[in-house]
Amino acid sequence: MDSRSHHAPALRLGLYFALSLFSIVLLGLTAARIHQTLNFAPGTSFYDPIVVELLVTSALAIIWSWFIIHTIHTIRVTGPVTTFWHESFGFLIIWIMFLVGTAIATNFWANLGVCFGIFTCDILTAIVAFAWLCFITMTLIGFSTMLFLARNNGYGSIHEPLHGRWGTGAKV
Repeated sequence: MDSRSHHAPALRLGLYFALSLFSIVLLGLTAARIHQTLNFAPGTSFYDPIVVELLVTSALAIIWSWFIIHTIHTIRVTGPVTTFWHESFGFLIIWIMFLVGTAIATNFWANLGVCFGIFTCDILTAIVAFAWLCFITMTLIGFSTMLFLARNNGYGSIHEPLHGRWGTGAKV
């Protein structure tokens, strides 16, 4: 095993940790926005469906990233979701959810610069910003995983344990 692949688990752990932090902030912002719109004024409460989608996506991303961090850190090789194939399947679902949510939110609230400094606009701006951060982090995770697999036998290693330390022995 060369020295470059030694750092792949650390990079992926760092990216998944960053994703969990950004997702926690996004979860809080979307919850605040839903609370704000549902308690707007008697008879005028509403909510934005895209905010609910981003809330659900951020909650899934938190759970997913903590699970993958645990799997990589403890060098799990048995049980559900322990190969790159499994990671890729779950990753793709969350990545598409972030893609759709971020694109719709960016399109829906494209002109928030005109109301900068107003609490409602500040929350929406932060939601769009953290949705983009989550999407970009997910994309970087995907690239780092693909580069790691390309360096280590390419597509043939997709069924290997996702911790990426294949010569270290099996630890459950």
